Amino acid sequence: MDRREKRFNKAHIGECRWAYMSTRRSEPRFPADQPVTVQVTDSNDFLQSDGIITGFSMSGITLQTSSAVAPDSDIKIAWPRGVVSGKVRYCRKERPKVFRVGVKITEVIEIGSIPIVSQTA
Repeated sequence: MDRREKRFNKAHIGECRWAYMSTRRSEPRFPADQPVTVQVTDSNDFLQSDGIITGFSMSGITLQTSSAVAPDSDIKIAWPRGVVSGKVRYCRKERPKVFRVGVKITEVIEIGSIPIVSQTA
């Protein structure tokens, strides 16, 4: 198998994985670009930092942060027109000092709109 075939196969696998994931979602997800303040509290520590909501659904939020956050940590996410609390489901390092954090919403304390990012070029 040459390099072109390997690249094609990897791309094809990625497309299949995306198609599978998108069909098993129970609710729609929306892209976003909303700056937020993130507070993480667990039994040992308190962390507050800036973050960006990069996606959301009715039950969850995806954040980009500069710090790793332990799964199962309690988290509070605040922006000028909203505050939600939740539980960290996962944290993945994307590149140095950039982490993607998945949050399951457990309580809506105050809600405002999160602007949806246009997907047109």
